[in-house]
Amino acid sequence: MKRSMLVLLSVAFILGLAGMALAQTPEIEAKLQERDALREKMANAGDETEYNALLAQWNTLNKEIEQMMSAIQADGEAKSRAISLFNEGNEAMRARRYDVAVQKYQESVKLNPLEARSYYMLGVAQQRMRNYESALEAYTQATQLDNSYAKAHNARGLVLRSMDRFDDALTAFRSTLSSETAEPDEKADAYAGMGVVYFDMKDYEKAIGAYEQAVQANPEDADAYYNMGKAYGAQSNWESAVEAYKKSTELDAKDHKSWTSLAEAYNKIGKHSEAVSAASAATGVRANYAPAWFELGWAYERMGNLQDALSAYEKAKNDRQYREPAQYQIDRIKEEMGR
Repeated sequence: MKRSMLVLLSVAFILGLAGMALAQTPEIEAKLQERDALREKMANAGDETEYNALLAQWNTLNKEIEQMMSAIQADGEAKSRAISLFNEGNEAMRARRYDVAVQKYQESVKLNPLEARSYYMLGVAQQRMRNYESALEAYTQATQLDNSYAKAHNARGLVLRSMDRFDDALTAFRSTLSSETAEPDEKADAYAGMGVVYFDMKDYEKAIGAYEQAVQANPEDADAYYNMGKAYGAQSNWESAVEAYKKSTELDAKDHKSWTSLAEAYNKIGKHSEAVSAASAATGVRANYAPAWFELGWAYERMGNLQDALSAYEKAKNDRQYREPAQYQIDRIKEEMGR
């Protein structure tokens, strides 16, 4: 009877765990070994009293194992739901429904509070909504969970920069640079972020140095070259600005801002024909970009092509920000032509 009872107990235990996650942990493994030892003792029990005592231990042990297995299953289900919510948040981000994305990511981290990437994306969504304090909190949580998470460190730096906490921003970017696992493009982003911070601090020399390190880490970083040009321009070093902007346009020919800045730099050093080419490239990418039309008007005017200059300034007037300065140039040219 004892042997048949043991068989029934083993079958019942297995059936009770049917469909349950059977992931083994050291704690469960120890319980299973204890169960095997207990079964051996039951098979060799000297009398019914000893057997019944061992049977009571068997039932208690099985219940503990079932509870541990159930906890694993519940944890797995929570993580599965957290992943689904994370993906729903990503879909909302692509649709620019940032408030919905925040909600989905918040629900995701409640179910799985140890997932760094969920906190990172929560930070991105909060940042898009200009909730900088909340974004900083989310990015910080991501870096605390995974200190090697370079993207989160860089994101922290950019948010801190937006909050004018420049020293803290630089510290965040340095966390990426000190990481042994950060990818070259992540380190490039960190250097570029430091460059933006130094530029805001009006330390243009350090900004240029940071951008040089950024393009050394990632020679394809068009934005770093563009920002380097801005830093050179802030120093009135327009020759160097031209070279930086040229590199930016070579890497990204669809960036109308780089073409416009190149046109401005050419105008500053008197190369108006080159400025016309650069400004025309900008308007070819974005036909209604007023700054490009203004630089084109300036270049044509300096070349003596007054009618073309008037036409360019008229198009610059379509932007409210440029309406007054463009009208001033138009009035001045017409006055000069009427003399």
